[in-house]
Amino acid sequence: MNELTLDFIISSCRGKKIGKGNLFIRNIITDSRQKIDAQTLFIALKGENYDGHKFVDETFNKGAQVAIVSSTEDININMIEDKILILVDDTLVALQEIAKEYRKQFDIPIVAVTGSVGKTTTKEILSTCLTSSFNTHYTEGNFNNDIGLPLTLLKIEDHHEAAVVEMAMRAKGEILRLANIAMPTCAIITNVELVHLETLGTLENIAQAKCEVLEKLSEKNFALINGDNSLLLKVAKDYPCRQYTFGYNHGCDCRIIEVISNENGLIIDVELFQERVKLEFPIPAPKLALNVVAAAGTAFLLGVTIQDIIKQIASYKPAGNRLAISHLPEGGIIINDTYNANPLSMLSALETSLAFKGTKRLVAVLGDMYELGEYEEEGHLSVGMSVVANKVDILITVGQLGTYIAEGAIQAGMDRASVYHFTDKVECLHYMKHNLKKTDVILFKASRGMQLEMLINDWLVK
Repeated sequence: MNELTLDFIISSCRGKKIGKGNLFIRNIITDSRQKIDAQTLFIALKGENYDGHKFVDETFNKGAQVAIVSSTEDININMIEDKILILVDDTLVALQEIAKEYRKQFDIPIVAVTGSVGKTTTKEILSTCLTSSFNTHYTEGNFNNDIGLPLTLLKIEDHHEAAVVEMAMRAKGEILRLANIAMPTCAIITNVELVHLETLGTLENIAQAKCEVLEKLSEKNFALINGDNSLLLKVAKDYPCRQYTFGYNHGCDCRIIEVISNENGLIIDVELFQERVKLEFPIPAPKLALNVVAAAGTAFLLGVTIQDIIKQIASYKPAGNRLAISHLPEGGIIINDTYNANPLSMLSALETSLAFKGTKRLVAVLGDMYELGEYEEEGHLSVGMSVVANKVDILITVGQLGTYIAEGAIQAGMDRASVYHFTDKVECLHYMKHNLKKTDVILFKASRGMQLEMLINDWLVK
C-alpha cells in the first residue's frame, strides 16, 4: 500500500479524530493477529461472531498507533494518550470508503471477475496471462467480498500496471456495491448457475445480480460475457459498455472449436477474435476450457500478444485447494478441490479425475454443497449420478447432504457395496486409513465449510 496521511483517511471515511498527532499509514488491517507496526491502522469490524473493538487495546500494545472504531466502550481510554482513534458510524463502510478513495489514485486497467462458477480460476488464469505484459496485482485467496475486496484494493501500489479483482455475492445489490468501490474498467461474467438460490430464488435473479457489475462500466469500457448463456446475454444487453462473448456458440467472439483432454491437460482449439489459436492448459478439466478462453480473450483485449497468452496459459499452476494435483511416490494421485463446490464444479472435478484413472482405482470423497436452496436435494442427487458416469470405483460421502450424493449414485446403478456414507470426518478418516491405498486416484471435494482438506492431511500421515 502507498503511504497515506491521516487527513486522507479521516476525510475518506468522514471520521472524527480522538487524540493528537499526525502520521503516515502504510498498512491497514482488520485482524489483530496480522503483522503490526507503528504505521499500521487497525479497523475494528463487527460480525455475527466477533467484534474487533475487543482487540483495539491488543493492537495498540503491539505497536499500532491508530484505530477506526464505531464505539469506545471496549477500549481502555487511559491507554490512548499517545494513540489516535477515528470514530465513525460504521467501520465496514469506513473501510470501503477508504478503499474507494484510494483506488481513485490509480489510472490502470482493473478487471472485475464474477460469475456463479469458475471466477477464482478465471481470475488466476487471467492474472497469469497479464503478468507477461503488466505488473499485475490480483485478489488473493477468497478476498472477494465486502471486506476482502477493499483490502485487495488497498494493496495496489504505484508500480502496479493492472489489477484483477474477484467479486462474490449472495444477494442482489452486493456486486453493485463492490463495483462501486472498485470502479472496474472491464469485467468478465463467467456464467450463471443454480447457486445462491437460498437468497436469490431464480436463475433470472442470479443473472441480474451478476450483471450489476456492468452498471459501473462506461461505453468506453468492455465486458466479456458467456455467450452460451442466453439468459445472461438478455440481461446484459441493457447495459451500455462494449460487450464481447466467449463460448462454444458460433456467434461468440472467442469461440471454442474443439477441446481435447488427456492426463497432461487440455488442448483448446479456439478462434480468438477471428484468429485461430491452440491453447495448451495443464489441467485435464474440460469444463475449465471456458475459463481459459475468457481469460485469454480479456488479456488479448488488454493488449497482451497471442504468443504471450499461449506461453502463460501453458505455465499456469493452480493456487490453494483448487484442482491441486499431487502425485504420490507410490503411484497414486490426490486431487484436492476442496476450496468450494456446486453441482457444476463437482462434475468438472469428476471429469478431471477420470482423465487420471487409467488402470488405477478411482475414489471420490465428496461432501455437502451449500446454498442450493430448493435445488439442494436434486443437486446432490445429480452429482451422485455423475459419479457413475465418470467411472468412480469407490464413492465416499461426508455430511448430512452427502447422503443424497450416495443415493444418486445407487439410483444410477452403482453397487451399494462400493458406496460409503459418513456423517462426520472422524468416521470417514477411520475408513480411509483402513481401506484406501496410496496407489489410488482420490478426489476430495465439498463446499468450503466442510473443510475436507483436513481429511487429506490426516490420511497422508497415516
